[in-house]
Amino acid sequence: MKIAINAPDEHQFSVMQRILDGRLAIESPDEFAEILEIYPDDPFLHRRYADLLNRLGRAREAAQSYQRTVDLFIDHGMNLQAIVAKILQWRLTKPNHQQGRTFHGQLQATGGRHTPLQRFWAGLDYPELVALMQRLVRKRFAPGRRIVQADQPADALFFVVDGTVAEMPSPECQSEARRTGVEVEPTLLGTNDIFGEVFPLDQPTENANEILAVSQVELVKIPKTALTAICAVHQRVQTLLEALYKADPSAHCERSWQTVRRATRCRLPARVDIASPPNRADTRSWYHDGMAVDISIGGICVQLNTTDDEALPDLKGRLAKLNLEFPDALLSNLSGKIVWQGRKAGGTASSAALIGIRFDTLNIADRDRIAEYIKNNLE
Repeated sequence: MKIAINAPDEHQFSVMQRILDGRLAIESPDEFAEILEIYPDDPFLHRRYADLLNRLGRAREAAQSYQRTVDLFIDHGMNLQAIVAKILQWRLTKPNHQQGRTFHGQLQATGGRHTPLQRFWAGLDYPELVALMQRLVRKRFAPGRRIVQADQPADALFFVVDGTVAEMPSPECQSEARRTGVEVEPTLLGTNDIFGEVFPLDQPTENANEILAVSQVELVKIPKTALTAICAVHQRVQTLLEALYKADPSAHCERSWQTVRRATRCRLPARVDIASPPNRADTRSWYHDGMAVDISIGGICVQLNTTDDEALPDLKGRLAKLNLEFPDALLSNLSGKIVWQGRKAGGTASSAALIGIRFDTLNIADRDRIAEYIKNNLE
């Protein structure tokens, strides 16, 4: 059995995804803030922005941005991601007891409960949550990296914060399945999935499967020894985790942990024609076409049809009129402002010019059509 360790096809054209996986490096906070004007409610982009501020030593701003990230993640039902952002915020500004209680209250009141792991985090009481947050360790892995090796001691429980990993059944498991006429394939795991054969806690255990990073992956793990100590004090934590765990996963190499069921996303880029009238800095009009690679109600990012050596004027701040051509509809004379300009990271051969446009007020029909397009093609 083979698996290609490549990034999944979802968001393959996406400017947001290029930022999230590092292919489009933005090291200027001001430039990043312009991207956020187009996607003001994307929690993963806000998390990257907070990380950038943190790397630059702007602790106060980073802490504020992490708080915004926490709120957005909770609004999106992403409890684990909110917890990780909160941990990063609290490393910069030590919380008091009331702030801890307020965050716990947010999780319980408005945290997501659609998946098993969401219910686990939202269902913890305050001492249980604090005990786990204190022992979580963040880890990042590049595509193709082995995270867990089969038949080795299982010394940690892992939670997927962001990215995709492949769970590969051990060769012995594959052979046994084939003898029974079952073809076993890798399982792709993503956000809010769990892996690690740590149960029973009071006995040595081995990992049944190999785990490989498919994309850039962020995980948090808790060592088995730490989890055992926590469960000795907070026995309900063990009960809640065991409810997510299957006692006998051996049949046909089934996973030990419940898996988040997710649909494969597909993106169908839309053609865009752009016209920018003259301004004070440039008396010439500017016209170009390209493909929409990210669309939201707030704006659009466009990959321009340019040659690698084609020089573009400074477009930031210019007004724009655009026609947006969907497969089954045409939106004409949309207006906006170009708030960001850049190029896709990479060699000259793969260089691509990108611009971000923030929409002015959309009429109701255009807004509904864009919302319908997003719903049909991004979920």
